[in-house]
Amino acid sequence: MFKNGYWQKMVIILSILVELGLVIAFVYLLTAGFLESSAGGWILLALWLVSIAVAIFAVNNDSGDEYKIVWLFMMAAFPVFGLIFYIMFAHKIRTKKESRFLARYYAALSHDPTTDETARKLEAECPAAADVSHYIEQASESGAYTNSKVEYFPLGDVAFPVMLRELSKAKHYIFIEYFIITPGLFWDSILSILKEKVKEGVDVRVVYDDVGNLGSTPVHYYKRLREYGIKAYSFAKIKPVLDVRMNNRDHRKIMVIDGHTCFTGGINLADEYINHVQKHGHWKDNSIMIKGKAVYGFTLLFLSNWVTSFEPKEKINYDHYRPETYIDEDGGFPVSDGFVQPYGAMPYSNEEVGEGVYLSIMGKATNYAYISTPYLILDEKLREAIRIAALQGTDVRILVPGVPDKKLVFQLTKSNYGPLLQAGVKIYEYTPGFVHQKMVIVDDTMATEGTINMDYRSLYLHLECGTFLAKNRAIGTMKQDFLDTIGVSHEVSFDEWKKWRKKRFVLWTLLRLVGPLL
Repeated sequence: MFKNGYWQKMVIILSILVELGLVIAFVYLLTAGFLESSAGGWILLALWLVSIAVAIFAVNNDSGDEYKIVWLFMMAAFPVFGLIFYIMFAHKIRTKKESRFLARYYAALSHDPTTDETARKLEAECPAAADVSHYIEQASESGAYTNSKVEYFPLGDVAFPVMLRELSKAKHYIFIEYFIITPGLFWDSILSILKEKVKEGVDVRVVYDDVGNLGSTPVHYYKRLREYGIKAYSFAKIKPVLDVRMNNRDHRKIMVIDGHTCFTGGINLADEYINHVQKHGHWKDNSIMIKGKAVYGFTLLFLSNWVTSFEPKEKINYDHYRPETYIDEDGGFPVSDGFVQPYGAMPYSNEEVGEGVYLSIMGKATNYAYISTPYLILDEKLREAIRIAALQGTDVRILVPGVPDKKLVFQLTKSNYGPLLQAGVKIYEYTPGFVHQKMVIVDDTMATEGTINMDYRSLYLHLECGTFLAKNRAIGTMKQDFLDTIGVSHEVSFDEWKKWRKKRFVLWTLLRLVGPLL
């Protein structure tokens, strides 16, 4: 209980409840005193004017419409409480610290701009994909690469031994950044290799998310890793205070080996992701291995977080980490296999890159669009993009879990089926268990795969990463995996959904009301 941080959960929950209680008590006593005073009317008028001003600000900020509606409802239903909590948690005004963080982050990413030659080649071979690629470059400072090879793994079980094989080859450095790192067969096997590599002089760095590992990984686990000679940090350490920034988690999955090999995708480094243990039935997840020039995009994503979140004074020689530095030892650059474009998404930036990529790709679909996501909690923009694609005749299919990992979130996902089914979208629930992979495949020509769920947390609040592929052979493998998976899944009909809605109307209404806040 104490080893894995359950006491942290208890302290955090209790302290936040106490803080909430104090805020509520303060507001109650304050307003009660106001109403009993002779100036109560003037004070209520002032609160009313402030509420109007805050509501105008809320309407005009750049948040999604659903997010605005929820907070406007909260301020109307709970005039004083809603106002105070909006000011405390939801205004989304970027602080100076956050602005400095973003400036350092994008400065690190700017060390490898896309070459005009690559952009021209992509435009000539696939204009639709070139438009998506251009958006990614403009929105996230992440360019496209050739001379890269991608291997797709349909399950964590399949990726696991390949990860161990490639890690054992490392001679210079290993960078690992994962949302979840949990002791067990998967992580312990990796850790044993990392220990040996440190002894050989390899520079090993590990980052994991503090909240993502709460209750499953020993408290202050980074300290134990440092004892082995690993440079380790936990992202955004948990603090038992009311702080909206605790919502901004590092949800990325990145493993870079000597600058020329990288693993990314949906899987975390825990045993359920390789089906060594089963918590929610069979765990359907994926990963990709990239070799070649495109790995530098993920190297920069790791280093940009490293120098902004953990070691701002470290002087990085970025040229040292280019694939060219050590790739000759592995046989030279791969023959070009299409285009590969790593990208990252950041909270409190000017662009929701994760959602932007999904919208851009959906806008290019003409024949088919296959979507896989563990959570289908859509805002209006993404829902309409999917519906419009289906209504214009595109074969749109969505794969979601059949066995939930979070029951309420699963019900919220189900509540979103209706408008999509009406538009002709086909929705499949993976009968054997839980789907955790996140990918969109369009027309055999382009796809994106990564860590970005179709929910508000991934789209707006987390550090995320993804890989855009164009004219790449891995797209065919991804498509076949999707078709094989829906072959063992249950297709949901609109009539079936209507029966569910009758039984769960109240629950679904409440969940959709608070969905943007989850």
